Amino acid sequence: MRSFLILMRVQLHALACSLMPHKRRFSTALTVLAGIALVGLAALYLVLLGITLISFGLEAAIPAFAVALSALAGVIFTFLKANGTLFGLADFDLVMSLPVPRRTVVASRVTALYASATLIGAIASVPLWAVYLVFASFSPWAVVCAVLSVLLAPAIPTALATFLAFGVSALASRFRHANLVYIVISLIAFTAIIVVLYGYSFSAGAGEGDAEQLAGGLAAISGLLSLGWPPASWMGSAVVEGSVLGLGAFTATSIAIPALALEIMQRNYLAINAALTARVRARALTTGELRARTERAGTPFKALVLKEYRTLLGIPSYAFNCLFGYLFMLVIAVTLSVIGLKEILLSGAVDGVEIGAAEYDAVSGLVVNLLPWFFVFCAIMCPSAACSISIEGKSSWICATAPLPQRVILGAKLASNAVPVAATIAVSALVLFASGQVDALGAACVLVTGFGGFFLMVNIGLSSDVRKPNFSWTTPNDVVKRGFPIMIVVLGGMVLAFGGGALSFVISLNLGVIAGIAWNLGVGIVGAVAGWLIFRHTCRVATSYLTK
Repeated sequence: MRSFLILMRVQLHALACSLMPHKRRFSTALTVLAGIALVGLAALYLVLLGITLISFGLEAAIPAFAVALSALAGVIFTFLKANGTLFGLADFDLVMSLPVPRRTVVASRVTALYASATLIGAIASVPLWAVYLVFASFSPWAVVCAVLSVLLAPAIPTALATFLAFGVSALASRFRHANLVYIVISLIAFTAIIVVLYGYSFSAGAGEGDAEQLAGGLAAISGLLSLGWPPASWMGSAVVEGSVLGLGAFTATSIAIPALALEIMQRNYLAINAALTARVRARALTTGELRARTERAGTPFKALVLKEYRTLLGIPSYAFNCLFGYLFMLVIAVTLSVIGLKEILLSGAVDGVEIGAAEYDAVSGLVVNLLPWFFVFCAIMCPSAACSISIEGKSSWICATAPLPQRVILGAKLASNAVPVAATIAVSALVLFASGQVDALGAACVLVTGFGGFFLMVNIGLSSDVRKPNFSWTTPNDVVKRGFPIMIVVLGGMVLAFGGGALSFVISLNLGVIAGIAWNLGVGIVGAVAGWLIFRHTCRVATSYLTK
């Protein structure tokens, strides 16, 4: 037991460190404040959801919602963290050489995943349970059910998600570019989840003209949750009907299935990790292929840009943190083009927005002027250049000794990020323009404002990384998730996106839509110019990486 507790403590510490900055009090404080803000916002949203359900007489659906949300949180967290925590370990040989039984090693890692998933699941379920206990039914039995739900709801999803993550990793390992395949599969899966969730939200509110239709939509979602995830139905019957059998079924399956999964995992642990390491070997390139690859590289600048892309796609955590923004921009553009911005707002699918057709026509210009700031927000989620110096790690000597000026090296890093972001925003603007959601001036605002805001923030991050690079990291997460440059880009970009959008709305409301458009274009142009000036200054003050 002592060995189990020590190993579990190590794993929990590693998981906690993956979410916190390293050795920077200011960064730690910003992360804590951002985390508190996000948790508070999520809690407020869930409390409003619970109150809405009660107002429509659907308090019996709250337990199902709480269990389903907790399960979803467990699936997402475990899927992201299982690869690297439970299998695919960088120090697998060292771990397995410890004088500890294999079952203890596997159990400690699974328990750490379960404990973390439970904490995240509690953030999603406790607000709903609090609303139910305060406004619907408060009794010792309901409290017991709520506590068991918070503790056990993520158990089955965590167990299933470990095998799902292994299956995706094993499938990816069969390909020559295993990391790339794993990244593509994971991005597609999470995009599908987001589309399905918002699809449910839109279908629940689509065409609703009164409270009865909204109540019908929420009731339908509740029924789908209970039907698609039986533990949600069992907990619902236990709380609402006082069913001891329902609570027993929920508790028994939440313990038995994870225990069975743990036994299967520990018995096949060596085979599972061996399957992930047995990747398809790439054959050696012929002389002609090497010559062709060299010719394709062309100039040193192009070769460095290609190197940046290979680095990005070769490190899954690096790619996950810097590629979602591209997907979100395209999803937003396609969704608005297919459904229509007006139809989405009139449907009531956007919480807190309830307007009629006449009201929308009166404020349509203000709404369109807010659209570019959504693309600013998504664009800052693609800051691969901000940590491109530190991510080189122990290989930084390669660029440090290259007979090239700093302008070329840093320019390649910036171009590898700025060009695809600009292309993605341009495609999104073109899709919106072609579908008639925005006019030519609105499309120009999306492109100029979106790219200008991104270009300013990513150059600030790159400048920070050049001045104080971190080459001593042990895992890419030290740079990608806990790095100060990334934090500056993300937090500063959020302030820019929300602040700029708010000012755009105020200006459009008081001075007219044209003034709002001028503001958007002006901020985009100023951001692009300021970003270019920052980049030039960075190139002038930058010194060799070896001096850092």
